[in-house]
Amino acid sequence: MGFRWPWRRKATASVPDEMAAAKHAGALAQDIARAGGGAPQRLRLRYAGKVQAVGFRFQAQMLAKSTGCVGWVQNLDDGDVLVEVQGTPSQLKAFRRGIQDLSDSPDTWISCRLASQTTVPLAQGEKDFRVRY
Repeated sequence: MGFRWPWRRKATASVPDEMAAAKHAGALAQDIARAGGGAPQRLRLRYAGKVQAVGFRFQAQMLAKSTGCVGWVQNLDDGDVLVEVQGTPSQLKAFRRGIQDLSDSPDTWISCRLASQTTVPLAQGEKDFRVRY
C-alpha cells in the first residue's frame, strides 16, 4: 500500500460527496419503510477495531436519531465500544447497516467490525439515544 500520511482518514479518502450522503439517508429511510414495523427489540452490540477517538459515539448517536432508535453507546476500557440500541426490527437493521456504511466509507476514520451481538430485555421509558461516559 505504501506510505500514508497519518492525518489521512483512509487510503482511499476523497472529498465528501453530498449526493452520496443524501443517497445513504434515502437508503436508510427505504429500509425502514420496506421492512415495516414489528415488535420492539433491544440489542447489545460490541464493536471492535478503530472505534475510539474517531467520532464513533457521535456518529452512532446521529444514526440512532435518524433511524428512530433509542439506547446508548459507551467506550470500553479494552478499546471496544458497546452499544445498546432499541427499536423495531427494521430500525435496528437500518442502524446496523448505517454503522457498517460508516466503517466502509473512505470519509471517516471509523474502521470497525461487529464483535458480538446479543438480544437483551427491553428498557422501559427510554426516550433518546445517549453517549455514556
